[in-house]
Amino acid sequence: MTSLRDHVAALDEAGALLTIEEEVHWTTDLPTIAAEAARKNGPALCFENVSERTRVVSGVYGGPDQMQPRSVEPWSRTAQALDIDDEYTALVQHIAQADPSQSSLREAELEAEPRDDDLFALGFPDLGDSNTPTITLGLLAISTDGEPTWAPVRANVTRGDRLEIVVPDGLARSLSAGNLVTIALGVPLASLVAATLQWTGDTSFSHAIANANALDEFPLATTEGGLIPASSELILKGTVTDSNVKRGNGPVESWEHATSTTTIAVRVSSIASREDPIVPISPLGAPLADDVHLLSLVESARLLRRVNHYWGVEPVKWVSLPAETKLGVCLISSEILYAGFEWQLANTLFSFSRLFDKVIVLDEDTPPANLARAFDDIWVKAHPSHDWQFSDPSAPTATVTRYRQDGETGSRLYIDATWDPRWNDEYIAPRVGFETSFPNDVREFVTEQWSEMGFSNSLE
Repeated sequence: MTSLRDHVAALDEAGALLTIEEEVHWTTDLPTIAAEAARKNGPALCFENVSERTRVVSGVYGGPDQMQPRSVEPWSRTAQALDIDDEYTALVQHIAQADPSQSSLREAELEAEPRDDDLFALGFPDLGDSNTPTITLGLLAISTDGEPTWAPVRANVTRGDRLEIVVPDGLARSLSAGNLVTIALGVPLASLVAATLQWTGDTSFSHAIANANALDEFPLATTEGGLIPASSELILKGTVTDSNVKRGNGPVESWEHATSTTTIAVRVSSIASREDPIVPISPLGAPLADDVHLLSLVESARLLRRVNHYWGVEPVKWVSLPAETKLGVCLISSEILYAGFEWQLANTLFSFSRLFDKVIVLDEDTPPANLARAFDDIWVKAHPSHDWQFSDPSAPTATVTRYRQDGETGSRLYIDATWDPRWNDEYIAPRVGFETSFPNDVREFVTEQWSEMGFSNSLE
C-alpha cells in the first residue's frame, strides 16, 4: 500500500519535495506558486503554513516535460505513488490490465478523528476567479442500490457547511436530495485512478473499489456515505440538498473533459482528519498540472485496453496522450498488420475518446519515453501529401482544445508516421546511432571510458 503520506515522505527523502514554511495566502500566493512550479518543471511543493490546520501539497503526481533530458520522467511521481516500476509501458499496462476479480477487500479502522472546523478554515486554495476555496483530486464515496462506489469529484466551498460538487452525469442521475455522501481527500492514488477509469469515456472498466485494490491494495473503512480508504487524510460527510445546481464558470479538472458532468449541492455535517493532515491540490489550468498527468495515464490505459481487445489480437505496444500537448494529441505505437491498418487505428481512437482531434500512428519500435523521437518520425516517415489525412469538417469539437471551443464541428487529423508495411526491408533506411555507426570494439572502448569518467548513464 502507498498512502499519500507515504508518497509525500518518499518524495521528500528523494529530494523531490520543496517545503515552504513561510505563510502563504490561499487566494493569491498558493495557487500562483503551485502553477508556476508546474509550468517550470519544479519539484513537488508542501505548503506548511496556509491555515495552521492542514498542509497543502501540489505537484505530487505531476512531473517535468519531455523536451529536455532529465533524470526523471513525467510519470515518475505517479509510478512511485502506485508502487510501480518507473517505465511507461509497464505503468500503463498495469492500469489497463488490473483485474478486480483478483483483489481482496479488507477493512480497517479509520485513521481520521472528528474535528470542529468549518470548510473555510481548512486552507483550500482559490483555483478559479470566484474567490472561493476549491477542492481538487477528491474522491466521492456513496452507496447506490446498496452497493458502495467511488467517483472523481471537484468542489467549490460556498458556505462554511456547503459544497457545490461536480460529479459525472452517470452518477448524478442516481443521486437525489437526502442521499448521504462522503468526500475523501488525501487518498491513495490508486483510488483516484480507478474512480476516473469507471466514469470517464465509453469504458468497460467498472467496480472502482475492487479495481483500486487490484492496482495497489490498501485497507478500507466504512462511513455513512460508503467505503473509503482507511488512510484518507481529510473526510467530509454530508447530505445532498440539490441534485442539479447551475454550473459556474472557471477552470475545470481534466477528467471533466472526458465525461458529461452535473453540479450538485451538499451540506457538510461533519469533518474528520488525521493528525496534521495533508491535502493534495492541482493548479487547474496550469501546464503540466497534476490533474493533466493523471488523466493522461488513465485515458492512455483505457484506450490501450480498448484497441487491443477490438480486433481479437494485441498489436498496440503503447498509447500516450502527452501532458505536454495538454491531451490534445494521441500517440499510438503499433504493429501495422496490413496496409490501411493505421487508418483504422486512428478512426477507432477517435470513436473511443472525446479529448483529442489529432492522432499520430508510430511504428512498434518507437520508444514511449522519447517525445522528440515521435515527432521526428513525422518529418522522416510522413509525407504531407498522403500521410497527413484531414477528415471532412464535420467532426465534433475535441473537449480539451483551446483553439476551438465554440461547439462547432471541424476537421480531425491523423498522421501515418510508420514505414509502409508493403515495403521490402532494403527500402527502409536504417536508423543511425551509436550502436549502428561504430564497430563493437570502438563501442566497448568508448563505453568503458565513459564509465571511468563517472557518468552514470552509459552511451548504450
